[in-house]
Amino acid sequence: MVNRGNRLRYVMWIVLAGVVLLLAALIVAIAMDVQISTAASAAILAACGVISAALIISSSRLPVRRAVGPAQSAHDSGQVTDPSAGNISNWMFLADAYVERREYESAERFYRRAADAGHGPAMARLGEVLYELGRDDEAAYYRDRAREIGEVGD
Repeated sequence: MVNRGNRLRYVMWIVLAGVVLLLAALIVAIAMDVQISTAASAAILAACGVISAALIISSSRLPVRRAVGPAQSAHDSGQVTDPSAGNISNWMFLADAYVERREYESAERFYRRAADAGHGPAMARLGEVLYELGRDDEAAYYRDRAREIGEVGD
């Protein structure tokens, strides 16, 4: 069955193939020492870039259907249903890097974002960073919140 999403994908592949052929023709022309004006080369490359960007953006907006059985929920299938999950891992990575460099103020910003999203390990690490910054009362609050959800041992 060909639905609207599949048709768009086919059109995108055809357009992408055209972009590749256009670039290949430009490369062959350059290799054969054919005189092409700088403006024409720039226009071709710009058009390819714009078309490629449009394809990437439009393909990310196409609906993606995942097969999930009747007795299987999205949680059971291992799918991430929280759209901020990727952001949280990025924030944690950045914050950890700042901690390694002892840049606690910068680490605090990213741990706080993840903690505000309900991420337990971020709450625990935010508590540690706040202790380093001398803000013991606030640090105790986040350590207690992390302990409540089981992220910190007694």
